[in-house]
Amino acid sequence: MTHSPLAENLRTLAGYGKSVSEVCRRAGVNRSQFNRYLSGSSRPSLQTLRRICDFFGVDEHEVLLPPEDFRAIVRLRPPRMNAGDDKAADFVQGLFLDQRQPAAQPGYYLGYIMPEPGVPAIYVHLVKLSWTGRGTTVKIVVRFPDAQINLPRRLTFEGAAFEQAGKLFCMVRERRRRRAASCIVLSLGDFETPALMDGVITGTEPEGGNDITSFRVVWRYIGAKPDLRRALRQCGVFPPDQIDLPELVRLTLADPI
Repeated sequence: MTHSPLAENLRTLAGYGKSVSEVCRRAGVNRSQFNRYLSGSSRPSLQTLRRICDFFGVDEHEVLLPPEDFRAIVRLRPPRMNAGDDKAADFVQGLFLDQRQPAAQPGYYLGYIMPEPGVPAIYVHLVKLSWTGRGTTVKIVVRFPDAQINLPRRLTFEGAAFEQAGKLFCMVRERRRRRAASCIVLSLGDFETPALMDGVITGTEPEGGNDITSFRVVWRYIGAKPDLRRALRQCGVFPPDQIDLPELVRLTLADPI
């Protein structure tokens, strides 16, 4: 058996499958030929190597790394081995779980929404972005006053995010009753760790209505470990003239969509 980095790394990947035959069947690779790749007596063509890497969800340059470095990568990002089995799962996996770095700066943000220009209210909620090692999760805590119709005083939304073309895309759904879901798109700007992100939130109403709503939204970074009690006290629904907003946030909320 030849001790080549590629052969050893392929053996590492194959170990995540139920058997070599299952890996070959699902990846569309000849079993006898694949065994020669594992032994190091033969090397795959570029086209075959791409097919194998796509199946396991690794990059071609990664499978050529020294074995110790490659094992460290797959420990953090285990092979998914579902190529061709479920197109919907493949699509979601590619968006949310194959990230090399956080989609945006992890930590806590205050989110601001002005529902309608004619409605004298600004909604402030707490946002947490977390990095799992494979993807970015989103948690949003929304607080309402006692007088809010058909809603509890507090709702929690959970979801995931990915970065594309300098924009942060978030998909979230209300955790408890699951009546409301939203898509949030925010501009990351030209900074690796933007302190302010603005964009649009579009989705269904928390009350469970049939309308589709779309509002301007701004997220302002408040730190990796802020005083959460203080941050939650800043959340709720406030008249525009009774809340201390950074001027840039106020101007951005006033812009039409």
